[in-house]
Amino acid sequence: MEARTLRIEEKLRPHWGSGVKPSDFKVRDEGAIDPRIVLLEPNLSLYCLDFEKRQALFVETPPECDLSRAPFLFQAQYEAATRLVRVPYETLHRLAAEVALDPSRLILIYSVGRCGSTLVSRAFNAVEGVESISEPDVFTQMLGTWGANGLDGEEQAALLRSCTLLQCVPGQIKGATAWALKFRSMVTELGPLFYALFPTARVVFLYRNAEPWARSFLRMIGVTEPTTRASLAPLRFLFGHTHPRVDALDTASPLETAALMWLSVMEKCLEMQRQGIPMFVTRYEELNRAPREALAQMFAFCGFPASAVGDLEAVLTQDSQEGTAISRTSLGETATALTQAHTDELRRIIREASPEVTADTILPGTYFPAGSPG
Repeated sequence: MEARTLRIEEKLRPHWGSGVKPSDFKVRDEGAIDPRIVLLEPNLSLYCLDFEKRQALFVETPPECDLSRAPFLFQAQYEAATRLVRVPYETLHRLAAEVALDPSRLILIYSVGRCGSTLVSRAFNAVEGVESISEPDVFTQMLGTWGANGLDGEEQAALLRSCTLLQCVPGQIKGATAWALKFRSMVTELGPLFYALFPTARVVFLYRNAEPWARSFLRMIGVTEPTTRASLAPLRFLFGHTHPRVDALDTASPLETAALMWLSVMEKCLEMQRQGIPMFVTRYEELNRAPREALAQMFAFCGFPASAVGDLEAVLTQDSQEGTAISRTSLGETATALTQAHTDELRRIIREASPEVTADTILPGTYFPAGSPG
């Protein structure tokens, strides 16, 4: 099957933050195209997979659109897309085999979310030679389709490898020699598979204590009543499979959903540590208290000097999610009200669900700057 170019007639994503899907666009086929264009054109980037038709979709964006500076790659791709290029799986793998990339120059950033990960992505992007990509959503789509229990298999590994390599191509064309991929929180489930394919990649994990994390998360999604139970069908429509503990439920309150999402990611990090996966681990609390020290140690772990970011002050003072629906301006300053009863319930859910992780767990190897309470 040959590669095809597709004209976008309409954009149809149901929600700004939903997971990427082929159905995000209504398109018209405009004929065959040389598939090697995705290795040559810096304005073509991998968007998603079509699992039913066994194809990959790349989006073309205008030359002036710098996707590496977008707080969320998937949203910037969607908004700026001018056409698509459709490539069958077999061709996708052949193209990926042509990508010459040193895996030790990959930086994989996992997190619980709402913990400074977008700031970290921006900081890496300010390092000369690094292209930092914030939330390439084809990986969220993979997890949403396969689920946490369906990650084994030759095809899953082949797709993850090929998509990772091809996700780095636009930056490589522009001169990048290292890549930081910052994922949505649920993609932490793919961590062991990433490690099996790219064992020399540098791994960063970021987290935050459960109470302030839940307050930030519930504020982001606009929750005013955290304990009202509802069907999780809308969540599955937007993302498919997400966090393993949430996948087991049909209904839940926003507070329960948040608690189990946070717990699933923390447990996966512990699992990865037990597997011997080297990683740099720190908390939002340390990034907020001593950002220069924490970032300097993170850069050193990834092979960069502490002075790698020339204007760190500019990175630290800018809202890392500026221009998005979850920027400080968009959300306003009012935090979601969590009463003592709510926080007690949050702690109870975590305590009863996990024998080892608490709302205040400090993960092994967590970096604490000198003089910090940790």
